[in-house]
Amino acid sequence: MSDGDGLTRRKALRFIGAAGASAVALTRAGRTWGGTCTVTPAETEGPYWVDELLQRSDVRVDPSDGSVKPGVPLQLTITVTRADDDCAPAAGVQVDVWHCDAGGIYSDVAANNTVGKMFLRGYQVTDASSAVQFTTVYPGWYSGRTVHIHFRIRTFDGSTTSYNFASQLFFDDTITDTVLAQSPYNSRGARDTTNDTDNIYTSATLLTLTSDGSGGYAGVFDVALNGLPTGTDTPVPTASPTSTPPPGATTTVTPSPAASCSGDCNADGQDTIDELVTLVNIALGTTQPSACPSGIPSGSEVNIAFLVRAVLNALNGCL
Repeated sequence: MSDGDGLTRRKALRFIGAAGASAVALTRAGRTWGGTCTVTPAETEGPYWVDELLQRSDVRVDPSDGSVKPGVPLQLTITVTRADDDCAPAAGVQVDVWHCDAGGIYSDVAANNTVGKMFLRGYQVTDASSAVQFTTVYPGWYSGRTVHIHFRIRTFDGSTTSYNFASQLFFDDTITDTVLAQSPYNSRGARDTTNDTDNIYTSATLLTLTSDGSGGYAGVFDVALNGLPTGTDTPVPTASPTSTPPPGATTTVTPSPAASCSGDCNADGQDTIDELVTLVNIALGTTQPSACPSGIPSGSEVNIAFLVRAVLNALNGCL
């Protein structure tokens, strides 16, 4: 591979090494693959949970009118592991996320005058590598709370919920202050609550962020849980049709558990160094996505979060 065709293999490996280091750093706080892990603490679900039954990756879109919520882009990857089973990946687990918009408003809440709206809500089902990915925006703030994202983990036995866990993700105050100084966040004045003064905040669920190189952020968080059922890997479908963003909006589609794992270009069940090199060059625009025909699910963007996920697949194998 020449510089004219993209990065040299050695240079690309440096990027892969950085992505791998990020993957290890981001997941080590929750668990070590094949070892021991710290169980993620539960937190209150809050007053704004609504089960919208929206299976989708891009939650910025309001399917009620096709509008897209503005804000600093955030690619959020959540992985789910079994803390009581050597931190094994948990495929087929439903992960819901919901949070307020840049103005501190939640959808489908009477107190926010948003009944019937469904922006910034949705769920995905963990794939073979135990991950889900959401395209969203950095949350805003509302009085009495620091900036956060709610998430829920569920499994199902038929139509019965067999496991139900809720918690919240938090953000570094320095990064939050940088985001809130930008439009459209800066129209509201100074927030009244930080991590230090929030009565729910815990550093155990602090989301570590990296720049996506385009003014947004990518974050990966590992949820390690005890007692996840082992006999129901595929929850009963509860989703309404996935909403389609209007022209100009971007979306990231997370593969189902049956799909080839992210980064497995030749669909042989593993991510190799050469495939990771190819993905780095695709991310940089020096190689066409067609060079990895089976490893980039339709609609996916090869960005930092995607590369971190591919490195995790390389470390842990693909099913």
